[in-house]
Amino acid sequence: MQFTQVKLSKREYFFAQPHQPFFALGMINALIFMALFIPAFRGLFDTNAKFLHAYSMIFLIFTNFFLGFLFTTFPRFSGTPPIEPRRYLMVFLLNFLASLVFLIGIWVPFLWFVAPIFMVLSLTLTLKEFYGIYQKCMMPKQDQYWLIVGIGSGAISNLLFLLSLIPCSCKSTVFYDTAVNFGIYLYLIFVALVVAFRMVPFFSHVMEYKKSRFLYASMFALFLLHSFVSGIYPKALFLIDLIAALVVAYEIKKINLPFPNKEPLLWILHLALFWLPTALFLGSITEFFESFFGWYSFKLPLHLLALGFLMTVLIGFGTRVTLGHSGNALRVDRAGILIFYFTQIVVLGRIMFSLAASFGHVAPMFDISATLWILLIIAWLWKYFEVLAFGKRLP
Repeated sequence: MQFTQVKLSKREYFFAQPHQPFFALGMINALIFMALFIPAFRGLFDTNAKFLHAYSMIFLIFTNFFLGFLFTTFPRFSGTPPIEPRRYLMVFLLNFLASLVFLIGIWVPFLWFVAPIFMVLSLTLTLKEFYGIYQKCMMPKQDQYWLIVGIGSGAISNLLFLLSLIPCSCKSTVFYDTAVNFGIYLYLIFVALVVAFRMVPFFSHVMEYKKSRFLYASMFALFLLHSFVSGIYPKALFLIDLIAALVVAYEIKKINLPFPNKEPLLWILHLALFWLPTALFLGSITEFFESFFGWYSFKLPLHLLALGFLMTVLIGFGTRVTLGHSGNALRVDRAGILIFYFTQIVVLGRIMFSLAASFGHVAPMFDISATLWILLIIAWLWKYFEVLAFGKRLP
């Protein structure tokens, strides 16, 4: 008896695997909200440009990449069956509604109170799903535990962003500042760190590596300390980030990665991992000069982590997952390699903006830096969108 494989329609294929709708939404949001941030930053329309940029980046862009990857890999980490489509599609729907409402909220401000509520529901369902898997897991589950802790920190950050929108006569920015620190350090960077230290050695076939027992606990504690000290005694920030850089650098040295590596899908991940201690170290130096010499870097330490480490690792993981789950060979052609190189031009552009802006020359480096981000997203979508969304086979 012969069985023929049922051919899925484009719509059915698009929603058949969790990474596809989430990655697509994250990429589209990355284009839209950066394109809107440029005129908002310049004051061309009346909106809170800082909130627009911070919230959209953390919860409408990077969160979608995270969930697309984790809804695929978290069950595999745990040796449990894949998550049912109806479960991850409910989370996707909430993320889509949050994105749409937040976009309209740029011109209808009260809707910005609604978008975080959708994200509360999204993150709650995600945590419920992952905690259920964690309870069933019969394998070592330190990574799963800390991923849940990191996502929980993201949920707290989301609530703090919501509280920061409530008018207050005290003029305090404590809710907003804490929301940003929790969202970047305890959520985005920490979750990406856990995934990277789990997957990069595995993809690199470094099987003898054993993580330090307290790596995750120590990094979470340092990031938590960073989040609170930044508002209480910022002069100590450089020391905290320097210690974090040394902890991570020591751990990476233990892995003994095969770098340099001729395989692009590996060296982009290695490069991203090397960026983590590098960004923390450069950020520490920057924070020292900011605290003791009054230099303002326009959030350079944060952006070194968000672009050097986070963006690079997501482009690397995203490309690998997109190719591997579409039935394509895990190889990157010249155009794909150029996209990988271009990630570093985006990082360099943001560094140049901070240097220029610190001397009073905001334009044109702001526009150049933001445009480089947009060009990177366009290039990736041009190369891989049909592969991601419809399973196009590459030559």
